[in-house]
Amino acid sequence: MTSKAELACVYSALILADDDVAITGEKIQTILKAASVDVEPYWPGLFAKALEGISVKDLITNVGSGVGAGPAPGGGNFTDTILH
Repeated sequence: MTSKAELACVYSALILADDDVAITGEKIQTILKAASVDVEPYWPGLFAKALEGISVKDLITNVGSGVGAGPAPGGGNFTDTILH
C-alpha cells in the first residue's frame, strides 16, 4: 500500500520535472514544506536518489511502450482470444 509520504514525494518530483528543475532531496523537501506535508526525513532523499539520472518526462511518456504493449500473440485482441 502506498503511504501519504510516498505519494507526496512522487507529486513533488513530478512538479519539479514539469518545471525542468533538477530533482533533489532538498527541493522535494522544500515543496513538501510549502504544502505543509510532514514526512520522515529519509523520504525526499530516497526518491531523489531513485530518480537520479532518469528523465521523469520520458518515463511518463513511454509508460505504455514497454514489453507486452501491443496486440496479443496471434494478432487477435483479448476478446477474440477468449471467445474463440
